Amino acid sequence: MQDKVNYISPETFDKIINYIPVLGIRKWQDEDIKMLYKTMYYCALRANEAIFLKKENFNLIDREIYLGKTKTKKQDTAHIPHIFVDELTLWLSVKEKGRLFDGLTYDRVYHWCRRIGIDLDISAWQSNESEIGEKVITHLFRKSIGKEMLNGTHGEKASTIPVISKHLRHSKPSMTVDHYLKASLESVKEAW
Repeated sequence: MQDKVNYISPETFDKIINYIPVLGIRKWQDEDIKMLYKTMYYCALRANEAIFLKKENFNLIDREIYLGKTKTKKQDTAHIPHIFVDELTLWLSVKEKGRLFDGLTYDRVYHWCRRIGIDLDISAWQSNESEIGEKVITHLFRKSIGKEMLNGTHGEKASTIPVISKHLRHSKPSMTVDHYLKASLESVKEAW
């Protein structure tokens, strides 16, 4: 699947992760910011959900992240995919209790995404969200992992749209289909 305005391929995701040291971030370690992005991607988190995570929010045995109050729920949890558990466990093992990204703001993450988008020529992170009519700057990871689940990129294909919807924590599968998976005319042509 080609990168589009609301999708990045796993190869592009790897380029993003590998580019983080080039940003020259001083306040946070490069490995921590890489894990922020990976957690947003694999666990389908919104930027603010990831930014405010604490070590004690993670239940690695049950593969869940307690999010508390989110945009859509009073008490919410996110799923940790099995392919990400080992790396996440290792990273968390050296972290102390409390906020993992202390002092980090949404604006800072947004700025990094825009800079990476320009430097790596990622169309989604160069787009004007108001012109294209959808959130893609910090929602790009959520949109991309939903499509990867549908395609089976990181393992077996998701058996149904509601499974993907549940991972993205949407209350209705129609939100997942209409706003995240968006079948384009090109993808229909590719399929047939």
